[in-house]
Amino acid sequence: MPCEWLQGPNGSVIHLHTRGGRKKQCPFCKRGWVSKLCDFPVGHGKTCDAEMCVDCTTTVGHQNTEIGGGLKRMNDTVDLCPIHKGQPFPEPEAA
Repeated sequence: MPCEWLQGPNGSVIHLHTRGGRKKQCPFCKRGWVSKLCDFPVGHGKTCDAEMCVDCTTTVGHQNTEIGGGLKRMNDTVDLCPIHKGQPFPEPEAA
């Protein structure tokens, strides 16, 4: 979470560097520090968002994610927590 690349509505690219906040221990392994959120869809356009460390994360792909205001997070990782690792993704909801 410390660095992100965003694409603006006009195609411009923004490099966003944030300082990490207070470190939080991983709830799964109790060893690492939280740096990822689970992207498993849970319905109504929401994701699991379980916090986890890099060691407990399973990255299953990359995507560009719309984050509002015409901005996209570029090459965002699709990460799963230990609970959702190996579970099939649900079918997308009809619009």
